[in-house]
Amino acid sequence: MEKSKALKSALAEAIQFPIFSGLTPAELESLCESGQVIVSSHRDKVFQFNEPAEYFGFVLSGAYKLSRPTPAGDEIIVHFTTPGDFVAAFIMAQPKPVFPVTVTAMGPSRFVKIPRSVFLSAWKNRPELILKIQSLLSSRMGQMHTQKALQKAPLSAKVASLLMELVERHANQNELIVPLPLTRKEIADSLGASVESVIRIMSDWSKRGIIQSSDQSIKIIKPEQIIIEMKLDET
Repeated sequence: MEKSKALKSALAEAIQFPIFSGLTPAELESLCESGQVIVSSHRDKVFQFNEPAEYFGFVLSGAYKLSRPTPAGDEIIVHFTTPGDFVAAFIMAQPKPVFPVTVTAMGPSRFVKIPRSVFLSAWKNRPELILKIQSLLSSRMGQMHTQKALQKAPLSAKVASLLMELVERHANQNELIVPLPLTRKEIADSLGASVESVIRIMSDWSKRGIIQSSDQSIKIIKPEQIIIEMKLDET
């Protein structure tokens, strides 16, 4: 009963996400039947790379990083998810899906986890939802392609591009704040760079008043300077 109440309360929040626009509360509850709200602490894992995928879901609050191991045994971060983002939805229709990434909480976060059986019985029959999820995935792929296009650019341009992409997710706010507790190591892991190099760049930007940075947040003070950094590879 408590789990059911927690899910109903979570869905009352989730129905405000653009992806669920046009749905009634009852319809959303039906689409999330037998789902559960996962309350994550920092570094808790929701899904594990290469394990059988019997669930998918979406971020309710906080943030999660999607990562996978490299052949050398390191970790590479492929995406940072924020509220309204979906994880593993498009592998649910595969015969024997496995998770292509590990999903790890970044600070206190909540995730709505839904059984694969519900996707097969309900979600795949809602083409308007599938198209919206596909649009989210396309946007994610676009961000990855942008980073790939910057492969030969200076590291400062890559860091600037990443920060601006994350800030744009909260573009309606008055302050330009990265909406997740991003560490220097996570920035480095997402860009395939060394932590030391990222620290040097971020420290320089802090000294120049371009950003304000702490363990829990990054605030862009001079976005025009960040944009200049993004364009360094064009000069």
